[in-house]
Amino acid sequence: MRDIRGWTPLAVPGRPKVSVAVATFEQTDELACLLYSFKCQTYPNWEAVVVHDGPGPAARSVVAQVADPRVRLIETPERRGQFGHPWRELGIDACTGDYVGLTNGDNYYAPVYFEWMLHLLTRDDADLAYCDWVHSHAQWSVMRAGPGKCLTDLGCWVARAGLAKSTPWRDHGFDGDGTFFEDLARKATKVVHLPRPLFVHN
Repeated sequence: MRDIRGWTPLAVPGRPKVSVAVATFEQTDELACLLYSFKCQTYPNWEAVVVHDGPGPAARSVVAQVADPRVRLIETPERRGQFGHPWRELGIDACTGDYVGLTNGDNYYAPVYFEWMLHLLTRDDADLAYCDWVHSHAQWSVMRAGPGKCLTDLGCWVARAGLAKSTPWRDHGFDGDGTFFEDLARKATKVVHLPRPLFVHN
């Protein structure tokens, strides 16, 4: 782990791998910002599965520029839209980590996100953890997360891989990611909330 002044490293027993499925469409600088925020994480055992909605030469260029073997790109054969939900399912299925999260290609994270979330998950033997976040669409306000739909953004939770992979994505509408999170929380044996804004939604 890299040192951050004033930060005491947190224990993550077993050093599990965390995967994040990233839905993106024709994003360049935004996607690079997200991927570099992953490279800046204090916790090193992660992977990003970037899924581009249709052929994506721009995303291919960004991934090549970032040049990190922990980042993989999947370009789907056709664009399907539907707020990216079909490809989020594909991304979850492609993740190889012990824990899985989701995000969009224009978000980014505090450098202790993985470390802190995995610390809570392993310490409390939890199935699902979520944190507060900053919402750029709301004048950069801190959003206090909750366990229900429209209370937690798709990018501020991490779940056991088995839970994420066994939960069907049953809503392809605008709030489909909220429905998916509700389903995760309903199935989880234990859920923990971290009251810190470690994620920026754009």
